[in-house]
Amino acid sequence: MKKIVLAAALSFGAAFGAQAADANAPVRFLAGAGLTFGGDNLVTVAFSDGSTDTLKAGGIFHLYAGGEFRVGDAVSLQGTIGYHVDDTRAANNGSVRFTRVPVDMLALYRVNDKVRLGAGVQWVNGPELKGSGVASNINAKFKNTTGAIVAGEYFFSPQIAGQLRYVSEEFEPQSGGGKVDGSHIGLMFNWYF
Repeated sequence: MKKIVLAAALSFGAAFGAQAADANAPVRFLAGAGLTFGGDNLVTVAFSDGSTDTLKAGGIFHLYAGGEFRVGDAVSLQGTIGYHVDDTRAANNGSVRFTRVPVDMLALYRVNDKVRLGAGVQWVNGPELKGSGVASNINAKFKNTTGAIVAGEYFFSPQIAGQLRYVSEEFEPQSGGGKVDGSHIGLMFNWYF
Protein backbone atom coordinates (compact mmCIF):
# COMPACT_ATOMS: atom_id res chain seq x y z
CA MET A 1 0.00 0.00 0.00
CA LYS A 2 2.74 2.47 0.95
CA LYS A 3 4.59 1.88 -2.33
CA ILE A 4 1.41 2.34 -4.36
CA VAL A 5 0.57 5.63 -2.61
CA LEU A 6 4.12 6.93 -3.08
CA ALA A 7 4.19 5.92 -6.77
CA ALA A 8 0.83 7.62 -7.36
CA ALA A 9 1.99 10.79 -5.64
CA LEU A 10 5.21 10.94 -7.66
CA SER A 11 3.35 10.31 -10.93
CA PHE A 12 0.78 12.99 -10.10
CA GLY A 13 3.53 15.45 -9.23
CA ALA A 14 5.56 14.72 -12.34
CA ALA A 15 2.53 15.35 -14.54
CA PHE A 16 1.83 18.72 -12.97
CA GLY A 17 5.51 19.62 -12.57
CA ALA A 18 5.85 19.66 -16.34
CA GLN A 19 3.24 22.42 -16.58
CA ALA A 20 4.43 26.02 -16.48
CA ALA A 21 3.62 27.91 -13.28
CA ASP A 22 3.97 31.65 -12.96
CA ALA A 23 5.56 32.31 -9.56
CA ASN A 24 4.18 35.86 -9.64
CA ALA A 25 0.57 34.91 -10.42
CA PRO A 26 -1.88 36.17 -7.78
CA VAL A 27 -3.55 32.74 -7.57
CA ARG A 28 -2.08 29.34 -8.29
CA PHE A 29 -2.79 25.73 -7.42
CA LEU A 30 -0.60 23.12 -5.83
CA ALA A 31 -0.41 19.40 -5.21
CA GLY A 32 1.95 17.87 -2.71
CA ALA A 33 3.19 14.69 -1.13
CA GLY A 34 5.50 13.98 1.73
CA LEU A 35 6.80 11.71 4.43
CA THR A 36 6.15 12.49 8.07
CA PHE A 37 7.88 11.14 11.16
CA GLY A 38 7.01 11.32 14.84
CA GLY A 39 4.22 11.04 17.33
CA ASP A 40 3.41 8.46 19.97
CA ASN A 41 3.13 4.76 19.18
CA LEU A 42 -0.52 3.90 18.46
CA VAL A 43 -0.20 0.14 18.10
CA THR A 44 2.45 -2.51 17.52
CA VAL A 45 1.42 -5.42 15.31
CA ALA A 46 3.13 -8.82 15.56
CA PHE A 47 3.56 -10.96 12.44
CA SER A 48 3.75 -14.76 12.27
CA ASP A 49 7.47 -14.62 11.37
CA GLY A 50 8.19 -12.95 14.73
CA SER A 51 8.69 -9.44 13.31
CA THR A 52 6.64 -6.40 14.37
CA ASP A 53 5.43 -3.16 12.82
CA THR A 54 4.52 -0.02 14.79
CA LEU A 55 2.10 2.70 13.72
CA LYS A 56 2.88 6.22 14.90
CA ALA A 57 0.36 9.02 15.44
CA GLY A 58 2.47 11.34 13.24
CA GLY A 59 3.37 8.98 10.39
CA ILE A 60 3.92 8.53 7.46
CA PHE A 61 2.40 9.51 4.06
CA HIS A 62 0.67 12.84 3.49
CA LEU A 63 -0.94 13.69 0.12
CA TYR A 64 -2.68 17.05 -0.42
CA ALA A 65 -3.88 19.64 -2.93
CA GLY A 66 -5.03 23.21 -2.68
CA GLY A 67 -4.42 26.78 -3.69
CA GLU A 68 -2.39 29.84 -2.90
CA PHE A 69 -3.25 33.54 -2.97
CA ARG A 70 -0.54 36.22 -3.06
CA VAL A 71 -1.02 39.18 -0.75
CA GLY A 72 1.44 41.86 -1.84
CA ASP A 73 5.00 41.10 -2.90
CA ALA A 74 6.20 39.05 0.06
CA VAL A 75 3.22 37.22 1.62
CA SER A 76 1.10 34.33 0.34
CA LEU A 77 -1.84 32.57 1.96
CA GLN A 78 -2.03 28.85 1.25
CA GLY A 79 -4.85 26.39 1.91
CA THR A 80 -4.79 22.63 1.31
CA ILE A 81 -6.84 19.53 2.07
CA GLY A 82 -5.17 16.17 2.29
CA TYR A 83 -5.09 12.54 3.29
CA HIS A 84 -2.58 11.45 5.95
CA VAL A 85 -2.06 7.71 6.50
CA ASP A 86 0.16 5.21 8.27
CA ASP A 87 -0.41 1.49 7.83
CA THR A 88 1.28 -1.79 8.61
CA ARG A 89 3.29 -3.51 5.94
CA ALA A 90 1.45 -5.99 3.74
CA ALA A 91 0.16 -9.20 5.31
CA ASN A 92 -2.23 -11.68 3.76
CA ASN A 93 -4.43 -12.05 6.86
CA GLY A 94 -5.04 -8.43 7.90
CA SER A 95 -3.68 -4.94 8.43
CA VAL A 96 -3.98 -1.86 10.62
CA ARG A 97 -4.24 1.70 9.34
CA PHE A 98 -4.33 5.17 10.95
CA THR A 99 -6.04 7.72 8.68
CA ARG A 100 -7.07 11.35 8.94
CA VAL A 101 -8.02 14.29 6.71
CA PRO A 102 -5.94 17.41 7.46
CA VAL A 103 -6.94 20.89 6.30
CA ASP A 104 -3.98 23.29 6.42
CA MET A 105 -3.93 27.09 6.32
CA LEU A 106 -0.50 28.75 6.11
CA ALA A 107 0.79 32.29 5.79
CA LEU A 108 4.14 32.21 3.96
CA TYR A 109 6.69 35.05 3.89
CA ARG A 110 9.04 35.20 0.89
CA VAL A 111 12.59 35.77 2.14
CA ASN A 112 13.99 35.74 -1.42
CA ASP A 113 13.22 34.06 -4.77
CA LYS A 114 14.15 30.61 -3.39
CA VAL A 115 13.12 30.62 0.30
CA ARG A 116 9.83 31.11 2.14
CA LEU A 117 9.07 30.79 5.87
CA GLY A 118 5.60 30.29 7.26
CA ALA A 119 3.27 29.39 10.06
CA GLY A 120 -0.32 28.33 10.28
CA VAL A 121 -2.91 25.95 11.59
CA GLN A 122 -3.97 22.40 10.78
CA TRP A 123 -7.47 21.07 11.39
CA VAL A 124 -7.54 17.27 11.46
CA ASN A 125 -10.86 15.61 10.63
CA GLY A 126 -11.91 12.00 11.21
CA PRO A 127 -8.76 10.50 12.75
CA GLU A 128 -9.28 6.74 13.01
CA LEU A 129 -7.19 3.66 13.83
CA LYS A 130 -8.78 0.64 12.16
CA GLY A 131 -7.79 -2.97 11.68
CA SER A 132 -8.93 -5.59 9.20
CA GLY A 133 -8.71 -9.37 9.05
CA VAL A 134 -7.10 -10.83 12.17
CA ALA A 135 -6.69 -7.27 13.47
CA SER A 136 -10.38 -6.35 13.04
CA ASN A 137 -10.71 -5.97 16.83
CA ILE A 138 -8.66 -2.74 16.54
CA ASN A 139 -11.04 0.17 16.03
CA ALA A 140 -10.37 3.52 17.72
CA LYS A 141 -11.84 6.84 16.66
CA PHE A 142 -10.38 10.14 17.81
CA LYS A 143 -11.93 13.58 18.14
CA ASN A 144 -11.20 16.16 15.46
CA THR A 145 -8.28 18.30 16.54
CA THR A 146 -6.40 21.49 15.76
CA GLY A 147 -2.62 21.88 15.62
CA ALA A 148 0.02 24.47 14.80
CA ILE A 149 2.40 24.39 11.82
CA VAL A 150 5.77 26.04 11.19
CA ALA A 151 7.40 25.55 7.79
CA GLY A 152 10.34 26.46 5.61
CA GLU A 153 10.15 26.04 1.84
CA TYR A 154 12.90 26.00 -0.78
CA PHE A 155 12.10 26.40 -4.50
CA PHE A 156 14.13 24.27 -6.91
CA SER A 157 12.23 25.94 -9.77
CA PRO A 158 9.10 28.12 -9.93
CA GLN A 159 7.03 24.91 -10.10
CA ILE A 160 8.78 22.57 -7.63
CA ALA A 161 9.57 23.18 -3.98
CA GLY A 162 10.71 21.16 -1.00
CA GLN A 163 9.22 21.97 2.36
CA LEU A 164 10.35 21.05 5.86
CA ARG A 165 7.56 21.42 8.40
CA TYR A 166 6.77 20.74 12.02
CA VAL A 167 3.20 20.10 13.17
CA SER A 168 2.25 20.14 16.86
CA GLU A 169 -1.00 18.28 17.59
CA GLU A 170 -2.68 15.83 19.96
CA PHE A 171 -5.41 13.25 19.39
CA GLU A 172 -8.03 12.53 22.04
CA PRO A 173 -9.91 9.20 21.85
CA GLN A 174 -13.69 9.62 21.43
CA SER A 175 -14.22 6.90 24.04
CA GLY A 176 -12.16 8.82 26.60
CA GLY A 177 -8.70 8.23 27.95
CA GLY A 178 -5.37 9.98 27.63
CA LYS A 179 -4.37 12.10 24.68
CA VAL A 180 -1.96 10.80 22.06
CA ASP A 181 0.82 13.07 20.80
CA GLY A 182 0.64 13.30 17.00
CA SER A 183 3.37 15.93 16.61
CA HIS A 184 5.62 15.24 13.65
CA ILE A 185 8.23 16.52 11.24
CA GLY A 186 7.46 16.32 7.53
CA LEU A 187 9.56 16.45 4.38
CA MET A 188 7.12 17.56 1.70
CA PHE A 189 7.38 18.23 -2.03
CA ASN A 190 5.05 20.77 -3.64
CA TRP A 191 4.18 21.11 -7.33
CA TYR A 192 2.73 24.50 -8.29
CA PHE A 193 0.67 24.97 -11.46
